[in-house]
Amino acid sequence: MIKINSITIKRGKKIVIHDVSLSWHKGENLVILGPNGAGKTTLALSLAGMIEQDSGHIIIDSKSVSDYDLTSLRQKIGIVFQDPETQFVTTDVKREIAFGLSNIKQDREKIHNTVDSIIDKLDLKEMINRDPSELSGGEKQLVAIASIYAMSPDYIIFDEVTSFLDRKSRERIYRLWDNCSSSLLIITQNFEEIKWGDRVILLENGEISFESEIQELMEKDIIPTQKTLFEKLLKENKDDIYNFERIMEII
Repeated sequence: MIKINSITIKRGKKIVIHDVSLSWHKGENLVILGPNGAGKTTLALSLAGMIEQDSGHIIIDSKSVSDYDLTSLRQKIGIVFQDPETQFVTTDVKREIAFGLSNIKQDREKIHNTVDSIIDKLDLKEMINRDPSELSGGEKQLVAIASIYAMSPDYIIFDEVTSFLDRKSRERIYRLWDNCSSSLLIITQNFEEIKWGDRVILLENGEISFESEIQELMEKDIIPTQKTLFEKLLKENKDDIYNFERIMEII
């Protein structure tokens, strides 16, 4: 389990995350909704040990995130960014997927077998010798996800990874979410994507303003308020929400 205990994160004098507490259980998928500037990415980076909090604690499986070395931490938790190019370090897809495994000095045969399995699973055979930076947006995201999958972390954060993708590319990523054995944290502004969560959290101005089990919302057949924000999120994604008009009537 990952446990966030009253963390606060500042950038200069501005408080970006304010006294946030949250638990993320192994085997549980979370969805964090919120507008730009809400602090979603800052929270994700702190969970992944990439930035430090000014106060509070983050515990991953009974151990402080600050007590992990980088290698051990990456085997616990991975993160896929909105812009996958920020993650690329090699000039061909196959080496990109193998990079993390090489860094932790896995046996060469094991690396080879793992990479081949990931390539087969994600259907990347046709691009394995290509430069990741020359791929389409959807293909880049798949390669970035593959490099994280290869590490087999217990937890994976997806930070608005579908924002700039067309419907076909999003559907490929959705299929990966359906079949992923890791616990997922999906950060998004797309209301449609809450269906991949067990719990939804609304983050506004660096604070959690709403939290609910997805099943509870389904049973009540309602959309939670903050009404204004949810209306905005729904309207921005209405073409992808099959029952958009009905949901707007409910809220």
